[in-house]
This record gives sequence, structure tokens and C-alpha cells, in this order.
Amino acid sequence: MKAKHIPLLAALALAAAFAACNHPVVNVTAPQAPENTSRIYTLMVNARVNKLTMVEGTLKAYITIEGDEHEMTPAPYGDQIYQYDYEMPADRAQAKYFFTIRYDEKINGLVKHRQIDPDASQIYTLNIVNRYVHEMEATRGTVGAVVAVVGSGFNPADHIMIGGTWAPTSVPSTNALTFAVPPLPPGDYPVEWHSGMEVFQIGAFHVDASNLVVTPASVEVASGDTTMLTIVMSQPAPQGGVPFEVLTDVPQSVIMSKEIVIQGGQRSATVKITGGAPGAGSLHISAPGFYRGVAAVKVDEALPAPVPVVPVAAPVEAAPTPATPAAVPETPPAKLPAAAVMGS
Repeated sequence: MKAKHIPLLAALALAAAFAACNHPVVNVTAPQAPENTSRIYTLMVNARVNKLTMVEGTLKAYITIEGDEHEMTPAPYGDQIYQYDYEMPADRAQAKYFFTIRYDEKINGLVKHRQIDPDASQIYTLNIVNRYVHEMEATRGTVGAVVAVVGSGFNPADHIMIGGTWAPTSVPSTNALTFAVPPLPPGDYPVEWHSGMEVFQIGAFHVDASNLVVTPASVEVASGDTTMLTIVMSQPAPQGGVPFEVLTDVPQSVIMSKEIVIQGGQRSATVKITGGAPGAGSLHISAPGFYRGVAAVKVDEALPAPVPVVPVAAPVEAAPTPATPAAVPETPPAKLPAAAVMGS
């Protein structure tokens, strides 16, 4: 997709439109041309001369540019279209020019030389621009898609706007930038390149609807309990993230956030769901540029808490009392004989 200059086919179509108005000379050169390293630029004219009266082989087209006249050569794009390759001086970015058409005409056997000179409205200016968009890599895609733009004169602070919405933009070089498609409903949108106070029209971009995967597709949870729900998009979310709105037909049964955000650079997000009052219904999850995701939801009654079972302790038996030993009669000491006592 071209910007800042008219493509060749469009220029030729424009020439045909002018021809319908009987203009004998139609400039099919774009008023602006992107700067190139050779500094050679092609200028073209469509000479609408009556072939019935023109002497064959006599038609000539000339261009006078910056005061010098040059003969033009037939172009391969169509009949009576002529071109000239002009080398712009290194210190110039603009050149004024006009066309002159010369041919011989034969009427009633009489041949006359004809010359078509320009009028005041047919003095043109060729402008060489060093800031332009040459091509947008894609003209349609889904939210989050990264699109490359090739051109010249990009600055790090430049941004792309799609349909009035800023698109996250990266400028890796002066000749290229990329942007991510922001959350927008499906449809066609104008694309603009904003650079400081300048705004360049790039073309149009069509946003296609994207699928959203909801996991699990059916949620069942008891009142008071929690479970998790995950949403997944087909490609990473653009910078700034994508917010998804959550609606339900059983709000008394579902306790959860009303918005789920997939952060920039991520493809999924997970949210906690708490069971409320018993009931059954569905969750509807949506965002601009996405088909609606739906998940069935059912909240059951909470089961009564189980009664804790306390084990009964076994009775403790008393230890047996040890038996008291029987008393042993004390034996008195033996008495020694009297004789023994006396002998001592």
C-alpha cells in the first residue's frame, strides 16, 4: 500500500478520467516522489491526440524541466503515454516542469504541423520527500497482530493510530516501524502515522474477529468453595493488555471479578470463582475484536461439615500390689558354756 504518492495504476486511471473530459495533455506523474539513492525520477504524460487525423509516426512529447527541454520516450504502460527520467541535482528537492506535444495532422489531404503548449494550470512541481510510507505489510488481522510498516524518516517517538485508537508502536530504525492491532470491533479503519505535528495517511486496515478459548467449558463448585477459570487468546495481547468483560445470568451464585485482563505480551489469564447461592447458569466473556466466550456454571449446596469422631480411650488397669513377705522369727544368739567363759 502506497502513501504520499499515487501508484502507477491509479495515475493511469486518473488519466483516463481526464481523457473523458477531452483534455489533450494529461500529467500522470505523482506530485510527490519518495527520495531514492540514485535521485532519478520518472515523469510521465498521456498525449490524447486524435488518431484519425494524426499522421502516423509524427507524435512527439517533450518535457521542459527547470528551463531545459527534453524529448520523452514511449512508455510501456499504454498507448500515447510518454516518460522521461530526470536526475534531480543533489542540492535540490523540487523541480518545476511542463509538457509540449508536437505532431502532424492531415485534414482533407492537407498536412499541418500542430503543437500543444501548456496553459498556466499545466505548470507542475515535482517534490521529493524523505518522509513517506512505502508499504504496510498487512492490511487485515486480529487484535494483537503485529504489522510492519516500511518507509523512510521514522522517529522513535512516532505512533500509529487505527480508527482513532492509539496502537502500541515500536520504531527499530528510521526505515521501519511495527504496530500491534489494539482491541477494536471487527471492521475497516483508517491508519495514520503520527510524527510530532505531522500526520500521514497510510491506508486502511481491517480488524477480523478472533476466537477466545474458555477453560474449563463447564464450571461446578459448591457454595463457599473456590475454583479457577482461564481464558486464552490466539496470540499475545498488545502492550497495555486486553480487558475482557464478564457477565452472568446467575449473579447471586457466582462471586468473581467483573473484568479479566490479559496483560501485554501474555496469551492467557486465570481468575478465581467462589460459589455463592446454589444455582445454574452461564458466564459470558467478551472484548472488542473477539467472539464471545461462554462457560456453563453450576453452584451446588455446601455439604454439611462432618462430625469429628473422637476415639474412646481404653480403661487403664491398676497395677497389682506386690505381696508382703512373711515375717521370719528371730533366733536368739546361742549361749556359750560356763566353763568356756571361765577359761577365758
